[in-house]
Amino acid sequence: MKKRVIGAFLAVVMVIGLVGCGNKEGNDSSSNGSESSGESSNMIAYTQKTLNQYFHVALQEKVEEAVSEAGYVPEVANCNNDSTLQNDQMKNFITKKPKAIIVNTVDSDALNDATNAATNAGIPIVMVDNPASTAVVDCTIQFDNFECGKMAAEEILAKLKEKNGSETGRVVNVYGAMSSESWRLRKDGFDSVMKEYPDIDYVQVPGEGERGKSQEALTNVIAKYNGDIDAVHCPSDDPGLGCAEALQVAGLWYPVDDEKHVIMVTGDGEPDAVKYLQDGYYDAIVVEDAYAYGPMAMDVLSSYIFEGKEVPTTGTYTNEKFYWKTAEFMSGETGPILRVPPYVLDASNIEDEGHWGVQALKAEGE
Repeated sequence: MKKRVIGAFLAVVMVIGLVGCGNKEGNDSSSNGSESSGESSNMIAYTQKTLNQYFHVALQEKVEEAVSEAGYVPEVANCNNDSTLQNDQMKNFITKKPKAIIVNTVDSDALNDATNAATNAGIPIVMVDNPASTAVVDCTIQFDNFECGKMAAEEILAKLKEKNGSETGRVVNVYGAMSSESWRLRKDGFDSVMKEYPDIDYVQVPGEGERGKSQEALTNVIAKYNGDIDAVHCPSDDPGLGCAEALQVAGLWYPVDDEKHVIMVTGDGEPDAVKYLQDGYYDAIVVEDAYAYGPMAMDVLSSYIFEGKEVPTTGTYTNEKFYWKTAEFMSGETGPILRVPPYVLDASNIEDEGHWGVQALKAEGE
């Protein structure tokens, strides 16, 4: 079901992109308005890293929805995980003089120059999900990825103690691409907990944040240890599905109440992972709320930036629409940060409809 939804969304984006102007081959672009040039100050641009993962499809949908509901015209460019193309898209957006640019970077280092150019042109910049590494922007709405990694490790340790009587066993971390600051921080957080437990046989393999590569990486680990693994962590749900497939192919796919169950903890909270959790095959998901970034970005733009006010560096942001309810403003090296909190989704709260992945499943009739 989720693949069909993503496919339909991609088809719509690609068709709309054909009527855009100045787009390179492979760049999906959409505009929810009659002005194809986007030169009006009523346009807010969004540069998207990928539509190959459900999380980012959901994120983009909510950005476009929030921009439209605020009375502006969204224009979107998807760079398909190509940092060079994303730089070109940023330069193209700058020439259109948008009201603001919302940015989800592919590579935290690669977009600094283009981001600085937009800022120098007087265009407000709000980063979402992935930050720039050095470019100073108006606000970065960023998930607490380090804490996410820590929480995932703590969930696995708790399950190992429940299973083995102590925090012992072989734990496999199929980590994401290190070019992404988000995945680097999740790995750092996970590592920081694991190093405190010397009795854990901690195996780290790169999955690059891709489903196929993650499946291959875990398959190789399973073969090396003759299937003798106790737990698997994957930092995001889409590559996590590759890990789930590897366990299934290897004959290691058992529900949580089976003594042969391999503990499985992932991150983000996508619908497919939520379904595995509901069905009793996943132990926990550390959730990053994909539905939050669009509304939060527009709240910051409308309440502060467009009003000529500085974005706070202390205090609390509250939004009762989301499961987590509150987030914290703080200062950072690249400007103000609004940090989205992680939380654990497990059997105890899986039926709560406040989770974005649960809402997505319900919308699809599952």
